[in-house]
Parts: sequence; C-alpha cells; structure tokens
Amino acid sequence: MTFELRDRLMEGDRRVVGAAGAVADQVRQDATLLPELIALLDDGDKAVVAHAAHALMQLAADEPARFDPFADGLLDRLETLNQWEIGEQLPKILVRTALTNVQVQRLAGILKSNTNAKSNIVAACSLQGIVDLACDRRIDPAIAVKCLETALASDRKALAARARQLQKFVSRL
Repeated sequence: MTFELRDRLMEGDRRVVGAAGAVADQVRQDATLLPELIALLDDGDKAVVAHAAHALMQLAADEPARFDPFADGLLDRLETLNQWEIGEQLPKILVRTALTNVQVQRLAGILKSNTNAKSNIVAACSLQGIVDLACDRRIDPAIAVKCLETALASDRKALAARARQLQKFVSRL
C-alpha cells in the first residue's frame, strides 16, 4: 500500500470532508487505487477512515458500478461498523451497486439492525437505505413500512423526523 492516499486523508479534522474530494479525483483518474482507498476504511486513524468514507461516497455518486466487485467487503465493514462515518456513507454506496439477491437481503438485514445504532446519523442513513431498497423494488416495501413505523414511534427525535420525511416515498409503493 502506498501512503500517498493515506497521507492526504490524514489532513484535517474528521468532522470535515478534508482532502476527500481530491482523493476521489485521484482515484477517478487511476482506478487501480480503488482497492487501496477501500482498505483505508480499516485504518487505525479515525480521520483517515472518515475521509476515506467520504471519498468513496463521492466516487459512488458518479460511478456506482465501480463498487460492484467490492460489495461483500463493504457489507462486512458495514456489519462490523467500527466508525459512524462508515454507517453514514456505505449504505449510500451499497444501495447503488448491482447486488445479488443474497447481498440485497444481507444489506437489508444490516440496515435494519443499524436503525438501532447509537449514532443518530447511522440510524437515519440506515433507514434511508431501507427505503431506497424498497423504492427500487429490491426488497418488499412492507419491510420499509415496518421500519418506518418503528422509527416513528422512537423516542429519538432525529430518527422519527427522518422517518416522517421518508414516509412519502414509501406511501407511493
């Protein structure tokens, strides 16, 4: 592994995007760097992990198919959820990839579990992911409805607010 990507991702506070955009641009130009960037999700430096997750999301927004071969590894990382930024960004990436039916079911199970995560951001992004899968008809919409009902009844105000916003999408199914 080269340390150029890691060094760039160490820059700045983890609560800001930092050099994630520049790193995403670098990986766009050299696709062979994508596995290295994904591997940085396992780094010991929390800022590196946060910035790597943001860079990956920027790449997925433009070219989600790049991540198809890496879906299982991304699902593993989302399931172990070592850092909230992973729970924020990986659902956004994974719902855009061409997952197998088995992978979709695994993702739905992970997201459902992560709606109970300590982090409101992880819980809300997981709920969004479930709704996205239902809207794309990759999972039964009844699963999304049940998750929304649970979130609406939650004493977590942020999660309940996100559920209210998402209801309109599920009501169209």
